[in-house]
Amino acid sequence: MNIIPAIDIQSGKAVRLQQGQFDRLSEYTPTPAELAKRYADQGINRLHIVDLDGAKSGTLQQLDLIKDLQQPGLALQIGGGIRSLGMAQNCLDAGIDKLVIGSIAVSNPDLTCQIINLAGPKRIVLALDINMQDGIPKPAIHAWQTPTSQSLWDLVEHYQTLGITQVLCTDIACDGMMGGPNFGLYQQAVTRFPAIAWQASGGIRNRDDIKALADLGVSAVILGRMLYESDVCLKALQSC
Repeated sequence: MNIIPAIDIQSGKAVRLQQGQFDRLSEYTPTPAELAKRYADQGINRLHIVDLDGAKSGTLQQLDLIKDLQQPGLALQIGGGIRSLGMAQNCLDAGIDKLVIGSIAVSNPDLTCQIINLAGPKRIVLALDINMQDGIPKPAIHAWQTPTSQSLWDLVEHYQTLGITQVLCTDIACDGMMGGPNFGLYQQAVTRFPAIAWQASGGIRNRDDIKALADLGVSAVILGRMLYESDVCLKALQSC
């Protein structure tokens, strides 16, 4: 199980949202740079960075700040406003390891295909944030503000044919709530697509949750609020 701390950035500060709502925001004292160093010092090898300003505006806003988070042995996967070939190229030129592609994977599959071809599928993390509707996971786009009618499973099947092997899936109802993840969702995901390296995000509270996700076959967990608001030992979590 790979433990991936999340650093959500707004106006240069580390924050967390609840259920993707920009008016339900918690701001934290450590800077993004301080958090990145703290996590690297505890043996973490990858960070999940989200530019919330970019997610809202549609264009990555804080690439310069994000570049400064890079350290030897610490890979960055970044999202929030990578919605053009030019921005994807800027991220690659900046040495970003993996590009997190979200809304446009739903709204603009042609552009998404071009970005996959540009970066190579191994450098893409497909991020699909879902709401459960009648038992079917359906992605929401545009910083979670716009629901869609497509099925998560249909989208993953399509992008798997293009070589995508990493999918980050978040149940929006769980995100930032510290009430536990949607275990049933991830059980279905791994069962349907065992060749995909699934990253789980949303509601993860403790080591028991992480161990349960590992037992389901989930490849990685994205941890946000849990790390800010508890004294959890990251080294201990990495043994799950």
